[in-house]
Amino acid sequence: MSGRLILAATFLFCFSTQGAPQLVNAIAAKVGDRLITVQDAYLFRGVQRLRSGERPVILFETDRSLKITVQKVMFEEMILAEAKAVDFKELDPKQVNETIKRLKELSGGADWIRLLKTFSISDSEAAKRVSQGLLAERFLKKKIESLTPVITDSEIEQYTKNYPEKVKKLGDENRSLVAEALKKERVDKGLQDYIDFLTEKYAATLLLS
Repeated sequence: MSGRLILAATFLFCFSTQGAPQLVNAIAAKVGDRLITVQDAYLFRGVQRLRSGERPVILFETDRSLKITVQKVMFEEMILAEAKAVDFKELDPKQVNETIKRLKELSGGADWIRLLKTFSISDSEAAKRVSQGLLAERFLKKKIESLTPVITDSEIEQYTKNYPEKVKKLGDENRSLVAEALKKERVDKGLQDYIDFLTEKYAATLLLS
């Protein structure tokens, strides 16, 4: 995310008498009227780790790792707001239900229960977080598809002319690789412009130093 998001603030983290980390919840970011807490970031990370199969599911991040997770939560929040604004519904309810069912069954249900207990959330709230993540991913995928250009032969020729040494290193498949490189460059630029647009639209502000 852009450095314009970053403002100075602090978050508090303490330890219980047993030595286990306990979260003193603090405001980590703001997207529109929505305040994002450190606990929101930890819950987001927990859901991510559960879905990806990473263990342990609960991981209390600090410093740079926490900041990166908060930025991901901010981005998801903006994407969800955009999806709602255009009434985006291209998400199969069956897929959502099957995903949630699979997650609940992992480790005999222990990981799902651990998530609920750690963050004091209901089963329905956890399911909602999973569903929101799936919706955001689907919406972003469609956005990336809309940003992916068709690279013409003339563009490949121009790139080859401008960067002959780079193209030479690519070998026999240089034309297709050049096309992929140009495509990635355009998509990356489009995504950054989109992030900057959303950041300004929703007055997104990171509050971690």
